[in-house]
Amino acid sequence: MWVIDIRHWLNEEQDGPAVPRLKNKVAKITEIISYATSELNGLKTASAPKCWRKPKRKPCKGILDAWVSDMDEICWECPVCGDEGVVRGWNGLIWDMLDVENDITH
Repeated sequence: MWVIDIRHWLNEEQDGPAVPRLKNKVAKITEIISYATSELNGLKTASAPKCWRKPKRKPCKGILDAWVSDMDEICWECPVCGDEGVVRGWNGLIWDMLDVENDITH
């Protein structure tokens, strides 16, 4: 199980990876943050994030289940390979969609 405080992986501006080797991991975790907080806020989203694991060196074809827990953590789980994790420290970052207004006037 992954337990991540995303702030530890971000640069000083908290808008990108702290070091180049974290680029892909930060992109995946921020995708999960955006998806879970958008869903909670009732915003339309594209498809759920895909699993990034490669069991036996073959890409997992799972679609992640992601949600915001009662403890204010973002949790995810892949129903195919069982990968799971928790993200902390996401509140107030640019990927946090909870404060975005849902414009339904169209």
